[in-house]
Amino acid sequence: MKRLIQMVVAGSLIAAATACQLIEVPILTFYSIKGIEVGVPSMPYYCYSKAGLEGLNREMEEAGVPVTLADAFNAAYGETLSEIDPDGRTGKININMKQATRSFQKILKAKKVPNAGHYILTIIDTARDQGLILFAAVYRPRLLITVPAKYDPSIIQTLNPENPDFYLPYQNDDKGRLDTVYEWAALPVQSYHRHSHQAVLFALTANKILEKKQKPEYWNEEKKWLAGDYMSVAREQDKIYCEFLGIEEGFSEEF
Repeated sequence: MKRLIQMVVAGSLIAAATACQLIEVPILTFYSIKGIEVGVPSMPYYCYSKAGLEGLNREMEEAGVPVTLADAFNAAYGETLSEIDPDGRTGKININMKQATRSFQKILKAKKVPNAGHYILTIIDTARDQGLILFAAVYRPRLLITVPAKYDPSIIQTLNPENPDFYLPYQNDDKGRLDTVYEWAALPVQSYHRHSHQAVLFALTANKILEKKQKPEYWNEEKKWLAGDYMSVAREQDKIYCEFLGIEEGFSEEF
């Protein structure tokens, strides 16, 4: 039987002394292998203490996933898991999606993923003031794209990896189909504010990319999100995965 890892919440992320969870929910336990199977939507329920991170890495090793948390720390930050500060208070944090994508691509390159430089991490942050973001990891075959602006389609933009708007998802460009989504999730904004959180995000995402299972349902969820119905996206996701993980109350109850 897989080892149980106890997910103990002592407060919200602001309570930095605990460095455990992104939200405040009742004390709960579940097999962390289930969280690995879920992928990025499980992020709000991991413990980010040193013991929690080491436990997650052991589960990944025992599950035989291609990318462990230790792999992510090593490739993205040049750190061993034993060296990390769970609070992530280092200069190695990625402050924007361009930097995050480049760090993430290092992990894929270390695993010899073909065309690693074409995998892009994206965020739609129209609900940032409400505490939520919409994350997606996509494969983009072209790195010079001409697309309608995400938030004003009347504007046509030509973008490359140096442009901030490049790190938004685009279903099509002027040449046809563009992004293929391999992972996505509605998440609290704090989900990537510390490098320990980013490393978990990177590891979970890399494993989903290596599964090569497309998630085309993302585009319908994005439409709802951009129309202002972001809470229904978050709550629907929460309902599905809380049932799978055995959690009575999900992160969306905090909003």
